[in-house]
Parts: sequence; C-alpha cells; structure tokens
Amino acid sequence: MMRRRALKSEGGEISLRSRQLRAISRYSGYEDARGYSSLTEGIWLVLILTLLTTGSINTSATPLAYDDEGAELFWSDYYPNGIAIKFSPPSSRWRITGILVYGFMIDKGEKSFIVEIRDSNLSVIFRASLLISGYFKNATLSWAKIPLPSVIVRSDFYVCVYSMLESNGTQLWIAVDNDTFPNRCFLIDCYRRELGDWKGGYAMIRVEGEEVTDIIEIAPKSIFMSEDALELFFRIVASSNDVETRAILQVGSLIDECVVECEKGLYKTRVEWLKLLGLKSPAKLLLSAKAINLTTTLTIELNESLFSKYLELKEENEHLRVMINSSEVELKALRDGFEKEKDSAAFLSASLKEYQKMVSEKTRENERLVEELSILRPLTISLAILTVFLLFIILRRRIRFGRFTEADEGV
Repeated sequence: MMRRRALKSEGGEISLRSRQLRAISRYSGYEDARGYSSLTEGIWLVLILTLLTTGSINTSATPLAYDDEGAELFWSDYYPNGIAIKFSPPSSRWRITGILVYGFMIDKGEKSFIVEIRDSNLSVIFRASLLISGYFKNATLSWAKIPLPSVIVRSDFYVCVYSMLESNGTQLWIAVDNDTFPNRCFLIDCYRRELGDWKGGYAMIRVEGEEVTDIIEIAPKSIFMSEDALELFFRIVASSNDVETRAILQVGSLIDECVVECEKGLYKTRVEWLKLLGLKSPAKLLLSAKAINLTTTLTIELNESLFSKYLELKEENEHLRVMINSSEVELKALRDGFEKEKDSAAFLSASLKEYQKMVSEKTRENERLVEELSILRPLTISLAILTVFLLFIILRRRIRFGRFTEADEGV
C-alpha cells in the first residue's frame, strides 16, 4: 500500500476545486457496504493529490480521536445507511460538547444530514437534522464542528452520521483514514439497532467533551394523555440527593405553577387541558431542578397542535368506545344465541339418548323373540308331524270303517 505523506496547511483546509475525484468500485470496504444494504451501494472517493493532508484543529478542548490526521479516501452513502464510530469516554461521567467531522460538500442547493449519539446498546440518546451548508464548505476539505447540548455518557457510545447522499443534490463526503484499523468504525442503518462490518480504515469523526464532577440533569421518561390532563414523567440525575424541583406553565405572559410529585425516584407533573384551551401563542412547560451550586432547566413546547392531537385522540377514543359498546351488544346477542343453541343441543342430546335407549330396548326385545322363536320352531315342526300322523291314522280308520260298512250292506 502506498504510504501517505502529510502536508499541514495554515488554515487547516484543502481546496478541492482544482483536484480530480475518481470513484473506486472495488475497494474492500465498498464491498462490505454493498453486502450490508440491499437498497443502496456505498460510494467512495479517492483524492488524487501529490501530497495528502489534513488541517490542524485549534480548540481548547481535547477531542477523543482515533485517526492519525491523514485522509486517503472519502465516504458517502444513501439514506438510511450511515457510519458509526465507537468512542470510550475517559471517565465514568463525561459530557459531550461537540462533534468534529472532517469532510467537504459538493454544493447543489440546500440539503440536510443527520447526526446521532447512541449508547452502548445502540439506543438513540440524541438526534439532530442539520444543514450541510451550515457546517461544511463547498469543495474544500476542512473540519466541521457541530456543537451539542449537554449530552452526558457513562460508558461506550457511538456517533452516527448519515450523509443522505443524492446524485442530483448537495453531497456530503466524509474523510477516511486508511492507515488505521482500530476496529471502531461500523456501518449502521438508521432504523436498526445493529452494526455492519466495516473494513475500510477509519472515518475521521471525533468528539469533544469534558469530565463531569458535579452533575444534574432532567431525563424525560414518558408522556401520558388522560381525559383531563397531560401528565409528564421524568427522572432527575444528580450528584446530590438534595434536589429541588419545579414545574412552571407559561402561556404568553401568564405563569402558573404545576404540582410536582415524586414516587420511588420518578417525578410526575400534570397540565390540565382547560389551561391550554384557545391558545393564541405556544405554551411552555419549564421543568427545573436545583441542587447545590447546580441548576438545570428543560423546556417543553405545548402548542395548539398538541391539544388538537389530544382532541383527535379523544374523538378516536370515543369512537372506539362506541365500537366496543356495539361489539359488547353484538357479543351479548351472540352469547344469547349460543345459549339457545346450547339448550337446543342439550335437548337434542337428551332426545338422542332416549332414542338410543328405546332402540336398545327394542334390540333386546327382538333378541328375546328370536330366542323364543328358536325354541318354538322344533315344537311347531313336531306338532305338524304329529298332526299329519293323526290325520293319517284317522283317514285310514275311516277308509277301513267304510269298507266294513259296505260289506255289511252286501250281506
């Protein structure tokens, strides 16, 4: 493999306007990308330069990085395919403050890309859709810094980038360091919690952050819509057990404090729907948590569309309730019919048993008659023979008696 030679530029940028880009179709990592997704094909670019370089990063924070600052290839792919980098934080509580991506764009109009942070189980804990032109430069290779809100991790995590490639739209290309193989780069599908093999070096993505000594954060868990109110459940993660919580509903210039309840570490607050009727401006629910020297606030927008969605759900719920009641009536009618059919079946079963009993009795009577007939048959034959014998004797005596009478008359 040809060795890379690096050139440090003052501005940390490389212009690609006068460079030639060529597609590599038989690159090994490309074959894995093709095997991972049946919908699209991974696309790679090689930068044909006499001297290859990356720019230096001037930042006060020390980033987590696994590349050697040299880019040989460039990667992009169609949605929902993306690239995932596995990071190991230097401490058990580490706050991610920014993501660094080394790449460039080919400008053909406004286009967005997606950035995610996933935990060690690949569950999404942060997701944002960002304009490519807001972070990358046209045909100019440079580091793009994406600032993040306070995202705190406690174990390995993944940074996922989906370049959202389009052949006729703005294209985002991410640099790949082909000289390092840290086994931390993977392919990923936006809709799946699984990783695909990557054998093409290391995508040049880094993260910035800092160790957290004191921590307090609000983690929403679930939202429940009842008929009377919107209920929000959340947890508070803090280094201190002494935490003060408040929930403030702000509608325009009106401010109303909501009750916050806590049970087994799970907090709950509720906003009655009557307070959201006829909203002319979006309402805000401000959740705040305060510990020693630490304060955090989470703002939740409660706009009219949310209430409209509640009304739709309520109407749908009423419709389902009517359907359930109608189904219960039909079920009762079917149950009554089934009971009648069951009674009829029981009557037919009893009749059948009675008939079987009668048939059984008739069968036994016939068997008795057959036995009697078998006994009477020899008697009948004997009686017939005796009758014939008696008739023969009587007839013979008559004949003899007639002869005697004729003889007497002749004398």
